[in-house]
Amino acid sequence: MIRATCHTADNILCVEFDATPWFSEADAPSIVDLAQRGWASTAIAESVEHRRGYERVHDLVEYAAKRLQLESLEDPTWETFECIVDGSEAVAWLEKNRPDVVAGIPQVTGDRWH
Repeated sequence: MIRATCHTADNILCVEFDATPWFSEADAPSIVDLAQRGWASTAIAESVEHRRGYERVHDLVEYAAKRLQLESLEDPTWETFECIVDGSEAVAWLEKNRPDVVAGIPQVTGDRWH
């Protein structure tokens, strides 16, 4: 399991979920980009929100879009929600299941995340 946590900008909703399906399906450049962004991206929640068992993630994304989107019109760079993946769990899973992807992440040396 690769834990991810999402919370809305107003901290009304917070959801923890398993991001493993995203890592199973994402292409290598997307995973490397995620690592370079400090393991934070709304794309993960957006990609799993319609799966069975991820209803709470869907509710969070929908709330952010409907309730907070208007506030972001004044500042388009303002994120309505944030999603952060546990980087050490992600690296451990990638080493076991997608070692070719780990090799493309510059911060990984040997078996330790730096």
